[in-house]
Amino acid sequence: MEQKQVRSQFSHETMEELRKRVLDLEEQNRVLDAFIENSTDAIQISDRNLVTLRINRAYEVLTGIRREELVGVPVEQLVKNHLISESCGAIVAKTKKPHTIVQTFYRTGRSAHVSCTPVFDSCGEIEFYICNDRDLDEISSLQQELDKIRGLNDQYLQEMESIKARMGGQSKLIVADKEMLKVLALAARIAKVDSTALLLGETGVGKDEIARFIHQNSGRSNRRFVPINCATITESLFESELFGHEGHAFTGAGSKVKPGLLEATDHGTLFLDEVGELSLNMQAKLLHVLQNRSFIRVGGNEPVQVDIRVIAATNCDLEEMVQQKRFREDLYYRLNVMPIHIPPLRKRKNDIIPLAQHFLDYYNQKYDFHRKLSPATCFALLNYRWEGNVRQLKNSIEQATIITDTDLIQPESLPMNVAGPEPVQDAPAEAGLNEMLERMELRYLQTFYERYGSIRKAAERLKLPPTTFLRHWEQLRQKYGTSSAEGKE
Repeated sequence: MEQKQVRSQFSHETMEELRKRVLDLEEQNRVLDAFIENSTDAIQISDRNLVTLRINRAYEVLTGIRREELVGVPVEQLVKNHLISESCGAIVAKTKKPHTIVQTFYRTGRSAHVSCTPVFDSCGEIEFYICNDRDLDEISSLQQELDKIRGLNDQYLQEMESIKARMGGQSKLIVADKEMLKVLALAARIAKVDSTALLLGETGVGKDEIARFIHQNSGRSNRRFVPINCATITESLFESELFGHEGHAFTGAGSKVKPGLLEATDHGTLFLDEVGELSLNMQAKLLHVLQNRSFIRVGGNEPVQVDIRVIAATNCDLEEMVQQKRFREDLYYRLNVMPIHIPPLRKRKNDIIPLAQHFLDYYNQKYDFHRKLSPATCFALLNYRWEGNVRQLKNSIEQATIITDTDLIQPESLPMNVAGPEPVQDAPAEAGLNEMLERMELRYLQTFYERYGSIRKAAERLKLPPTTFLRHWEQLRQKYGTSSAEGKE
């Protein structure tokens, strides 16, 4: 009797485990289906005999061949039936190495770069073939778009030269987008007066460059420009750093008067970066300076007068912070005399290629290189969201400049999230089909997150629950490594 109970319990536990495994596999297949079907690349998977096992919707659109016409059919049959020009898989079968060709699809009349990668079994024999097809029409469209951008750039650069001429040719900013030109024109007008300016925009948009631009084109340009990062200055050091201190004002102060940053800025421009990070106590002390243009050194009694122009910058919503009692309302109105809204890089696409070329010129000179951007790389740069804005673009160009093996920079030299997914190129030769597909899945999950900016939006695009998206991302990251999704809801 006890044996029967044990067997029954064992059987129940085994069945429950199998049920969970089946459900898990079903969920994994659903995720795999989601990212394969949502891939902008056409994907074809064939077995060791080059018989098609799977294609996605993008492949049907590119080739004009329906799924039911292709699945279970040898790829060579497609060549014989004059549906495709040649088989990339047939070449890979002979060389056992990844290969890329230009393939023509006669039903649609379109051509594509077809990259075929072999997947090997444990014996070193080819078990599967995975092909990625990229439409050449996209590159043609890119060229047309780039030509259009160049034409617009010429127009905007003429306007930029006009602005520079009016300001004595002092501008060193790289600006080609119409919206950014408007920002620069406003900054030029503000530079001629001493009003306090507040620069608003995301991290990395170039607020510090606009601040320097205002200073350089003001009547204070021959005096100091003093930047202060409010996010890094501690409350305990705030007064001594800004106001300076008298001799022996505190332990370790020394015997001599030490002027602070405000005195160093006298008749110049004080740039308060990340001003939204100041504590309420520091805000009150800053407000006093702005109201009275005077301060008292730590340990002193007599007020010190200063003549300064103030430019502040933040990526915070100060109005919301005022409502939440985290930012003083009187200080907000004192700073917000002349607001300048700097658009993010994704909303000024005409700046992307000129900025990229500017950074490339800089690194070419720095490292004695002769790099150029390929059309495909320009396409990748134009289609990326640039959440890190100009700063992220600069870092991406530096990386691509250094790691590329040739003078023509291709997308694969860009950071993975910028270049877009390359599903199987980094997999080891001995990787099986499951590993290849998992690596592909990981890259697409990463790319969808980078493209749409949040787990929720990326999951919606893939028609997945956010929890499923996050769980699979983290599981695959632990196996193959990439940036964590933690905290990016």
